[in-house]
Amino acid sequence: MALVSLDNLNFDYGREKILRGVNLALQPQVRCGLVGANGAGKTTLMAALAGRLDVPAGTRQVQGSVSIATLRQESTLDVDEDPQALLLHRVGELAFARERALERELAEITGQLSGEAQAPAATERLIQRQGHLQAEFERLGGYAMRSRLEAALLGVGLPTETWRRPLSALSGGERRRAALTVVLLGGADLLLLDEPTNHLDLASCEWLEGFLATCGSAAVIVSHDRYFLDRVTTRTLHLDRGRLVNYSGNYSFFAEQSRMRYEQDLNAWERQQARIKQTEEYIRRNIEGQNTKQAQARRKQLAKEERLEKPTPPAGLYSFSLTPARRSGATVLQTEDLGATVDGRTLIENLNLHISRDEKVGILGPNGCGKSTLLRIFVGQRIPDSGRVVVGHGVDIGYYDQDLSLVADHNTVLAEMAAVDPRATPGELRSFLGAFGFGEEIYDRQVGRLSGGERGRLSLLRLVKEGHNSLLLDEPTNHLDVRSRESLEAALREYPGTVVVVSHDRRFLDKIVHRLLVFPARDADARDAGSIEDFPGNYSQWVVAKGEADREQRKFDAPSPSGPASPRGAGEETAAPKPTLSKNEIHRRQQWIAEVEGRIKKLEAEQTTAVEAIGRPETDNEDRLELSRRCREIETALTTCLEQWEAWHLEIEEGADPQS
Repeated sequence: MALVSLDNLNFDYGREKILRGVNLALQPQVRCGLVGANGAGKTTLMAALAGRLDVPAGTRQVQGSVSIATLRQESTLDVDEDPQALLLHRVGELAFARERALERELAEITGQLSGEAQAPAATERLIQRQGHLQAEFERLGGYAMRSRLEAALLGVGLPTETWRRPLSALSGGERRRAALTVVLLGGADLLLLDEPTNHLDLASCEWLEGFLATCGSAAVIVSHDRYFLDRVTTRTLHLDRGRLVNYSGNYSFFAEQSRMRYEQDLNAWERQQARIKQTEEYIRRNIEGQNTKQAQARRKQLAKEERLEKPTPPAGLYSFSLTPARRSGATVLQTEDLGATVDGRTLIENLNLHISRDEKVGILGPNGCGKSTLLRIFVGQRIPDSGRVVVGHGVDIGYYDQDLSLVADHNTVLAEMAAVDPRATPGELRSFLGAFGFGEEIYDRQVGRLSGGERGRLSLLRLVKEGHNSLLLDEPTNHLDVRSRESLEAALREYPGTVVVVSHDRRFLDKIVHRLLVFPARDADARDAGSIEDFPGNYSQWVVAKGEADREQRKFDAPSPSGPASPRGAGEETAAPKPTLSKNEIHRRQQWIAEVEGRIKKLEAEQTTAVEAIGRPETDNEDRLELSRRCREIETALTTCLEQWEAWHLEIEEGADPQS
């Protein structure tokens, strides 16, 4: 049965029809991507699903006690309510509201049972209520609240040093990630997520993909990140001119199917138009002649026929090209023992780099690792702490920063473009703006009043007009819709110049770059701080190479001689590297697996016994508290055992000799 269903939903904004006869049934555990052009009504539809929209026509039905959690585009953790609240405490209180309420009630009942003697009937009711609450607390995973919270905060990119900060000391991006954590951990049946990857780095995007795939919640996701949609969603909802079409596949499936659907709809419309024209011609020729009755009958039939709308073709790419005014020398950028630190933290150390003319280079790394710092050093906006940067002969750099400072707020859009190309006529500038999606209503608008996406596109247009032969781009796809992203990809692929780009858009990196500079991961060894990997390939090629390197490393990790007590020799010296495991080594691991499986069964049995004992009326309060403590210990021990079990199975799978 559907969690939430919309039936013939209609919504107008002034004279504009935003939703037209929308029908949708969201099934449990199904993850849908919601796509459509900017202004198509995606935010309106999300509000309707959440129950925040007062619709004049149509119905919304919610199954039983279905819970819904919403992340809106502007969602951040509210600072005004308690600006001094610490991040860890505040997120925990909001995310685990049900579990915290159960904890408080359980504590209250425990206090009552420990206090003055009560009538037997009252005591019995309290004990029964305590058992019920305890079972519900266990079902919700209450004993693992702390570990789940910490894992999620790290997953979205909030490191431990942020956990004890007051909310007022956090950046907007950090508060946004905290709000995402609250939504994810709340255990809602349906998640409504509007641009959930905003402010996430690559590692956090990958963590979010894994979380959504395994959490068991249904989801509707609005995102311009095509790679993310392909990996997470199993259905795609396309909103176009108020109509909603449901595709049974991810974004790539939708893109192909929508093209085929357009061709089919266009053929049907053309056939109907031809038939209408033929019928009208018959009526015109016969309405006054011998076949008047037939002509009149056909006229009535034609009047009753439902006319098909001419389908809108899939939006094409914005038409523009990047043409350098002159060619640069062979060397564009060269660094010599480059180093940079921030607040005593090493970001870049001894970087020796050579970037040649026409190279397309991507820069990867977690938030705050130094990617933008490196670009600012390249363009001279920051002085390195050591070493130097040499800019090659004839190099003309165009720099696009995340703050979109390339454009002036006080200018109108038309005046901004005229400042870049004074020789262009107003008609030429309007034509150029129109080719990149700017309508007539935008031309006289001040830049400061543009949306983030409009401002981002205008900044890119400035770069196009300025004719640089080298482009340094810091997150150029932020604020861009899918059409704008794909247009930029097409232009950069054909650009006869050098590109160095920082981006978290994996599809974009796959399409553009053939070389990557990769900063260390958040959990990298401190000794790797400042080291930057120079990889010859695009993002997908790097992922494959990284996976192969990780597998090779795991082959060389030997388990501790002490057996099951310590998986894979943690804290011990590793054995000599071996490309494969011998039969004896495989047998030894199989013995360890059998032992840990036995321990898991014992722990699970003990856990079941403890939970049952907590719910028995005859269990006194002191024993109940001790059993609850033991349940937490068992949960921790089970996690460790499962990690051991997985590690040894993986070693057997990857270390077995294929010839044996």
